[in-house]
Amino acid sequence: MSVDDSEDSVADARSSEEASEDRTLGQQVGRSAMWSAINAGVLRLATFVVSLVVAHLVAPEKFGLFTVALTVFTIAISVSELGVVSAIVREPKRTAEIAPSVFTISLITSALLTVLLVAFAEPIARELGDARAAGAVRVLSLVVLLAGFSQVPAALLSRDFMQRQRFIVDAAFFVSSTVVMLALVSIGDDVQALVWSRVAGQLVTVVLIAWMAPERYWPGFRASEMKHLLTFGLPLAGANLITLAIGNVDFIVVGRTLGVTDLGYYNLAFNISGWPVSIFSAVLISVTLPTLSRVRHSSTQLVKHMSAGLSAVAAASFPVCALFIALAPHLIDMVYGRRWHPAWVALVVLAIFGAARTVLTLFSDLVIALGLTRRLLLIQLIWVALLTPAMVFGVRRWGIAGAGVAHVAVVVLVVIPMYLMVVRRGTGVRLGWMVPSLTLPIVASVAAGFAAWGVAEVVHPEIAQLLLGGLTGLVVYGLVGFKWLTRLRAHLRAMYWTRGRKDDDHPDVALAEDDGSLRHSAEPYVPESAFEVREISSPGT
Repeated sequence: MSVDDSEDSVADARSSEEASEDRTLGQQVGRSAMWSAINAGVLRLATFVVSLVVAHLVAPEKFGLFTVALTVFTIAISVSELGVVSAIVREPKRTAEIAPSVFTISLITSALLTVLLVAFAEPIARELGDARAAGAVRVLSLVVLLAGFSQVPAALLSRDFMQRQRFIVDAAFFVSSTVVMLALVSIGDDVQALVWSRVAGQLVTVVLIAWMAPERYWPGFRASEMKHLLTFGLPLAGANLITLAIGNVDFIVVGRTLGVTDLGYYNLAFNISGWPVSIFSAVLISVTLPTLSRVRHSSTQLVKHMSAGLSAVAAASFPVCALFIALAPHLIDMVYGRRWHPAWVALVVLAIFGAARTVLTLFSDLVIALGLTRRLLLIQLIWVALLTPAMVFGVRRWGIAGAGVAHVAVVVLVVIPMYLMVVRRGTGVRLGWMVPSLTLPIVASVAAGFAAWGVAEVVHPEIAQLLLGGLTGLVVYGLVGFKWLTRLRAHLRAMYWTRGRKDDDHPDVALAEDDGSLRHSAEPYVPESAFEVREISSPGT
C-alpha cells in the first residue's frame, strides 16, 4: 500500500468516525428534545389548569405579595452554586474529579444564602414593595437550602441527556406542590399556600433526582479543583445574577410604583406571555448547551444545529405570540375571569417581548458555548443599565403596559443587535442563514394575528371570539407557511430522529455555508439556564 493510499484510508476512517459521532449526537439530541417537549407540554398544560383554579381562589393582592417573595427567591437561587455546577455539563469526562468539590460549594453557598434570607427578609421585602412578604421570603429560603442537595444530580441528568428521568422528577414536583397548595388554599392562607407548596415539591425533587442520577457523589474538597472551579464559575454567576436583575427589574419597579395589586395583574400577563418561552426554552436548555458545546469547534455543524433550532423555535412560538396580541382581552376575561381584565393591556406588549425572548435564549446559549462569556457579561451590563431607566419611565407614563414597552424597546433596538454582532465576530460565520429562519415565521404570524383579530371583532359571544379567532389564526398561519413548515419538518426529522442517516440525506432549511474557521476565547463553564422564566408555578428548581 502506498503512502497516499494509507493517508486516504486514515482520512476515510476519521470521516466515518465523525459521521458516526454526528449520528449518535443527533439521536441523543432528538430523544432528549422529545422528552423535553413532552415534559414542557404536559406540565405546562397541567400548570395552566391549576393556575385557573388558583386564580379564582387567590386575590390579585395575594399574588402580588407572592411575586415579591418569588423575586427574592429567584435572585438567590441564581447564585446558589456560584456557577460551578455547569462544569459537570461542560466537562463530562472530568465529572469524577470535580463533582465532590462542586457539591461542597453548592451546599455551603445555599446554606449561607438561606441564613441571610431569613435574617434580612423584612428589609428586603420592604425595599421590593411590601414588608408583608417577609414571611413568604423566609419560607422560600428553605427551597434554596434544599436546592443545594439537588444541583449535582440535576447536572448529571443534563450531561447525559436524561430528559425522561427529568420528566418524572418534574412531574413529581408538580403533583406534590399542587396537592399542598390546594390543601392550604382551602384552609384560607393564600400566600403561605403558594410558598409552602414549593418547599414540598423541592423536597420530593431532592429525593427523586438523587435516586435517578446515573452516578453518586458526596461533598469533597480538592484545593486545585476549587480554585479552578471558582475562577471560571464566579464570572458566570455574576453574569447570571445580572440576567436575573434584567428579568426582575420590571417586577421591582411595578411593585414600588403601582402597588401589589397592579403587580398581580402584571405578573399574570408576564406569565402568559412567557408560555412560549417556558415551553420552548425548556426544550432548548436541555439540548442546546450540551449540543453546541460538543460541536463548537466545527462551524459547519454549529450553524447546522443553530439554524435548525432557530427555525423550530420561530415556527412554534411566533404564531402563539401573535395570537396573544390579537386575542389578549378575550383570553384574560374568558380564561381567568373579568377581575383580571386590566392585565390584557400589558399582555399585548409583553407578547412581542415573549417572541424575542425565545430567540435570545438560543443565542445566549450559543455565546456561552463558544466561550464568549466576557462579551455576554458586557451585553447584560448594557442591557440592565438601559432597561432600568426605561422601565421607570415606561411604568410612570403608561402603567403596566409601559413595562412591556420598555422591554420591547431595549431588546429590539439594543440587545438583539449586540448579540448578532458578538456571534458574527466570535464565529466568523455570516448571519445570512438567519433570514429564511425568521422571515417566513414572522410574515405568517402577522397574517395569523390579523385574521384572528378580524374574526374576534365580528363574532359573539366571548368564547366564540377566543376559539374561532384562534382557530382562524392557526389556519391562516398554516396556509401561508405550509411549504416552509413541510421542509422544516423533514429537515428536523432527518437530523434528529432518523436512524442510520447520512449528512446529505436531508433537505436544507435555513442553512449557511461555512466561510471560515471558528475563533474561540477561553472556555468557561456553562450555566444550566441563561434566562430564568418568571411564573406562578413551575417545575422543580
